[in-house]
Amino acid sequence: MKIVFLGPPGSGKGTYSSRLVPKLGIPHISTGDLFRENIKNETALGKKVKEIIDAGKLVPDEVTAEMLKERIEKPDAKKGFILDGFPRTMSQVEALDKLTKIDIVINLILPDHILIKKIAARRQCRKCGDIYNLADINEDGIHMPPLLPKVEGKCDKCGGEIYQRDDDKEEIVMSRLDVYKKQTAPLIEYYRGKNLLKDVPVVGGPDIMVPNIIKVLETISS
Repeated sequence: MKIVFLGPPGSGKGTYSSRLVPKLGIPHISTGDLFRENIKNETALGKKVKEIIDAGKLVPDEVTAEMLKERIEKPDAKKGFILDGFPRTMSQVEALDKLTKIDIVINLILPDHILIKKIAARRQCRKCGDIYNLADINEDGIHMPPLLPKVEGKCDKCGGEIYQRDDDKEEIVMSRLDVYKKQTAPLIEYYRGKNLLKDVPVVGGPDIMVPNIIKVLETISS
């Protein structure tokens, strides 16, 4: 099964995707992780991406698509994958359509005021990128307990330092949400028009949401 996750920043795309991997037996592919991996391994594409990022420019869609193409051709992605962070624009949708056929698009929905609290409390491992969250949200029928590391300030997976990304600070979150809405509205309508889109309200943490998402996925695989 080939799955795309859509959802505003902080809605849980990476968290839910990573927890679906062992249940579905397919890889979670994040474009951010792809960039980091290729840069770290000094691949030809990684060197190109590093030059672009170091120059303060955005990575062109064709470079991202080329990196994604290489990734989905690996043996572990033959049965499918969970795609997180791509596509973000209609030009990326067109690039993805040329690469492969998507089976379902999960569109995570969460109110802005909850997102702002959640994003401002998000923490990430500087070493492996694993995500944690300090917020304990219980309002408007939404209960999202904190996702805390076992040792304060240290990642459970690799022991790396946990930090707050600059773009997760509250003053930047609103503009990120506005950009997301403008960029993604056409994608939502495109995939809805193709009967691929499933709206999934976020009502809790991973223990609630992962089973909810699996039930949605079962509706197309049954």
